[in-house]
Amino acid sequence: MIRLCRLAAAFAVLFVPITRCLAAPPVTVAGAPAATKHSVIAGVVYDPAAPLDATVTRLGGQGVTSYAVRYKGANGDMVPGVLTVPAPTGAKYDFPSPCVLLLHGIGGSKADLFLLALSFAGRGYATLAIDIAGHGERPRVNGKAPSELGLSELRQVGAITVVDLRRAVDFLATCPNLDKKRVGFVGVSLGGILGGVFISDEPRIKAATLWAAGGDWGLLATTSQHPFARHYREKGADDARTIEARLVELDPARTIARFAGRPLLLLNGAADTAVPPACTDALFQAAREPKQRVTLPGGHVPDITQLMERTLAFLDARLKPVTVSAAAARRR
Repeated sequence: MIRLCRLAAAFAVLFVPITRCLAAPPVTVAGAPAATKHSVIAGVVYDPAAPLDATVTRLGGQGVTSYAVRYKGANGDMVPGVLTVPAPTGAKYDFPSPCVLLLHGIGGSKADLFLLALSFAGRGYATLAIDIAGHGERPRVNGKAPSELGLSELRQVGAITVVDLRRAVDFLATCPNLDKKRVGFVGVSLGGILGGVFISDEPRIKAATLWAAGGDWGLLATTSQHPFARHYREKGADDARTIEARLVELDPARTIARFAGRPLLLLNGAADTAVPPACTDALFQAAREPKQRVTLPGGHVPDITQLMERTLAFLDARLKPVTVSAAAARRR
């Protein structure tokens, strides 16, 4: 959590000057083509044919361009995000950019992932980071801080987030100069846990990396040393079976097998006490090939440089099967 706070602080330094460079009025995007099927998770509906009513406002930047994005997600609520794209076509990359969705951890926001977005942009990727329900720019759930949510509220937040992510893919499908056939995902902690559920039923995600994620909510809530889990135990929620039953639809260990055939990378810290190794074991064992797991020195969020380097290398090999230079040469 400390490292994520440092990322947020760095974002504040880097991003505030950009927001002052408003260069264009908002552009409205009415909707996206229905690319996938209608579905329901924990009572929350995903309807790919529903209007997005998205707005895109250019923020500016050097070497990259960032956009403030808002689109209709679960329950018709507006989802705030930041779309970051690499150098304009013709300036550095002469081919459509692959895309990566980014999702932060509990108590964080999309701002935490801006440095990762910059790293991706430097490699020719576009990224879209959104706020989890009840986080960042979004209103709190029942007025509560994320760490104070009850099980029913966590279930609601999780289901909303899964649908919001699917609508994010719908939004990306409306964006020009993006390669809609090469979309990946990176999730951190809670973002990785909920992301594991999201990617299981989103066929347009072609590869994914989950940082500090695990499965089995019952085990997580009863053994984690994260303040979020300790809060549950202090309130008397200490029965693993009951907790797992309440959150079963949002347990990636129950869904991740459906990601079979698409590359998955788990990155975890050897001394993680927030998401204990047994939870990561449950998720990795439930996953199907092709899959990789790398345990790095450190705690809940290990060395950021190693996480970024391994993530970029993994996705480069899956979302960019040819080198940047070869792709550019092919366009000449």
